Amino acid sequence: MSHRINRGEQMADETSSLTVAKLKALCVINDLPTSGKKAELVERLLGAGLARTEVGLSESDPVEEAVEEEVVLSLEDETTISIEEDKSEAVEAVIEDDEVLEAVLVPDLVEEETEEVFTPVATKRKDAATLADMIKDPKVIAVVIVSLFLGAAGWWYINSTLEPFTAEPLRYGDTMEYSISGGLGDRPAVMASEGFLDLVFNFLEPDDDYCRIFMDYEGRGTLGVTKGTNQLPPVPNNLDGAVRSQGPYGSNDWLAVEITNTYEFDDFDIGRNTYSIINQGSCPDAEDGAYVPGQAVLTTTRHIELKEQATLSTAFDFSATIDNKPYEGFAKTFDVGGLLGSLDVVLPGVSLMLQPIELQDLFATDVIEEGASGERLGWRWRVVGEDTLGEDKTWKIAATHVDVERLCLGSATMEIWAEEDNPWATQQTVDVIISNDGSLQTDCSPFSEAFGDYILPEGELELHHTFKATKLTRGAKVLDLGKDYDLRPRSNILALDDDVQEDWGGQEELHPPDASSMRQHTLEKAMQCFDHIGGSASGASAALDNGGYIWRGLDKRNASTTQWNVSWVHPDDTSGWVLFEVTGEPSSENCTYLDKGSFEELASYNRESIPAVANMSTLEQRLSDTTRYPQLSGMDGVFDSSGDYHADTRIGFLVAVPGDGANDLLGQLTSTSVGATTVDVSRTWEEGIWEHAFAVAIDATDGRVVGWTKLSQVA
Repeated sequence: MSHRINRGEQMADETSSLTVAKLKALCVINDLPTSGKKAELVERLLGAGLARTEVGLSESDPVEEAVEEEVVLSLEDETTISIEEDKSEAVEAVIEDDEVLEAVLVPDLVEEETEEVFTPVATKRKDAATLADMIKDPKVIAVVIVSLFLGAAGWWYINSTLEPFTAEPLRYGDTMEYSISGGLGDRPAVMASEGFLDLVFNFLEPDDDYCRIFMDYEGRGTLGVTKGTNQLPPVPNNLDGAVRSQGPYGSNDWLAVEITNTYEFDDFDIGRNTYSIINQGSCPDAEDGAYVPGQAVLTTTRHIELKEQATLSTAFDFSATIDNKPYEGFAKTFDVGGLLGSLDVVLPGVSLMLQPIELQDLFATDVIEEGASGERLGWRWRVVGEDTLGEDKTWKIAATHVDVERLCLGSATMEIWAEEDNPWATQQTVDVIISNDGSLQTDCSPFSEAFGDYILPEGELELHHTFKATKLTRGAKVLDLGKDYDLRPRSNILALDDDVQEDWGGQEELHPPDASSMRQHTLEKAMQCFDHIGGSASGASAALDNGGYIWRGLDKRNASTTQWNVSWVHPDDTSGWVLFEVTGEPSSENCTYLDKGSFEELASYNRESIPAVANMSTLEQRLSDTTRYPQLSGMDGVFDSSGDYHADTRIGFLVAVPGDGANDLLGQLTSTSVGATTVDVSRTWEEGIWEHAFAVAIDATDGRVVGWTKLSQVA
């Protein structure tokens, strides 16, 4: 069926230089029908917006004439074929199917070719296939499937190969959220007994005499690097991200990196054992199951000084409800300390077990790859191999604490999963048992056993928990560690001058100098009371008359009365204490003997190791200076707003020297021949239903504050 159409417009006499096949390819590319003669294809492409040159026409418009076309409509085929079509179309009729596919899909079909003259073929050509028709061809489908498979296989191979890497450096603004799960099998998350209780509950003062504590917890944590903003006085622009930080001498001009870690325990359950009544003095070995429920939020904040890259301070803030009893507390230490206190000094690196480790702390710039190993911060580590966490490939690393193992103190191991783009451990499991009771000291040398008994308290400590990252957010700027900055404080300027120090030990004096103007009954006045109470304290008097000295003192003031408790040591290492009271000027009427006793463990006598110190008056002035230490004054401090002591404030001192006795605190922490003297100021008071306790300690040799603590609990 056919009819003639008058298009009512002029058609171009100009013929396209492109073949029909190329014009149809352009139609396919532009999602246009491919039916019709050459002129129709050209018109269709021009109507779709193609330029004249793109369809093989000259740039100028030709003279258009009216043309009548014969249109053949077919019910059988979508494409209409005329014997008057371009000769090149006749050639297409003998092209094989796969050749037609190739002719349409090859991109350079639209490139200009020199037109060739072909002899027409008598047979009618096969219809040109559309793109939809082509991809239905089984042969094409097979090719596509194979290509996709090979491509997917290549992608899988590339992405399943875990490349070696070095640990990512931290950036300002880095944050990782993670889950916390405590316990290992039937072992609780934390178990501490006897002497180790002070490490775990350093700030709590339980009502009962507990000998063993169990803790189980579940929750989440957030570990992050603060992105500091410009402060007053401003941080230099090139060090933007750092924060201003307080140092041990009171200066607030240090620049530091601030790293915070917050634990949010939805479940914080505690079990407690008391000493056995039947077996007097013994502590039950097993968990008694008497858990009390609780919740807790604990936050640690560590400041790392930029230039020296050393820990400037560590702060610990907590709030908890245990057995429906609320607790709040805060502690800050400078240079030393942390959650594990002195244990981290004895065994460096044990604090890495308390939060997801920073990979650079453990691995530095070592390449993390299969078989790699090393030792750093007390930990010996080895890359076990590849492992999968969820859908992510990670390196699995095993680490063992060298000193815990070498000294037969128990075992401390970690398993760490590390990813290239995460500066912290993606997952970390901790399994620790430390004890000095001999149960973990099989096949140990006598030296190791003796060393363990020497440095560790009585009892055991266990840690079993897992950290697993849930969300990671990276910052932009790498930390400025190692960089110097203008006006950086100099410790030798901030510290006390040598001319204020007194060598009382070398001068055969009886005690550290006091000379306070803030307290009525100084230590100098109190010691005059021995002239009046000597008979009641004969041991102390004999020791002091024969070269002994006072190594610990603590006062308690009440109105016009001061109660002193002093601990003495004789040159033969015998030691004890005397409690007495002073009212007014020392006399037989104003000096009252109260009590005395001796120490079961002998104290150490070592005058040669006693350092020269500033007197207590100088130290009191530094501590009460609100420009240096504003945290120590006010309602929650040890000084009132006027700079005087609160009425319930107590002051004391401690002389620690290397030796073998009860005051050998330094010898337990480090090997040194130089002693130390600290002055401590404490206060306990009630406010409503709350009972508060605050304490601060300062190094008497150079005026450096060691740290302070505050604990609040329901009275």
